[in-house]
Amino acid sequence: MKSPHSAKRSGLSRSPIPVLAGPGRVANPTGKLGSLLNWIKSNTIIATVLATAGLVTPVVGFVQASNDVPFALRTFAIPDCYKYADTYYDKWSEFRREGTMWREYPRAGGPYSYEFNEVHRTRDAIQLVNLTPRPEIPEWKTMVVSLPVCGGKARYAVGIPERWDDLFDVWTASN
Repeated sequence: MKSPHSAKRSGLSRSPIPVLAGPGRVANPTGKLGSLLNWIKSNTIIATVLATAGLVTPVVGFVQASNDVPFALRTFAIPDCYKYADTYYDKWSEFRREGTMWREYPRAGGPYSYEFNEVHRTRDAIQLVNLTPRPEIPEWKTMVVSLPVCGGKARYAVGIPERWDDLFDVWTASN
């Protein structure tokens, strides 16, 4: 006579467990991962394109961000050379900021020749109004000198309305 407990194995299923793995075969995972792997197997071209896009997108974003640096500089009014200088040189003189005043000194040395007051500053230019009388310029009180922040062609204007003329090339100590 069979005991009622001998036919049942407690906690174990009576249904057979399928073995899918064998030599050269791998058991398919179940759930979402299995669904994803099955989709990739059946759509290899699309999966390859998506994987490539996933790798290329960060690289393109990095390159694009490096092109946005000038935009950021303009937005925050930062010069392209990242700083304003206190001295600008040309072949014959130096424009030096000394406190609130700007003075033009001869390159050969000696006392300053002219004094200026800074009236306006942008990321591209520093505008100075002349304070020193100049007998050769009847409208010397309206003379404005524009120094390019990162170096380049200095300009000046006399009178109202202003008509700008080129002076000379200037540079900073870092140029």
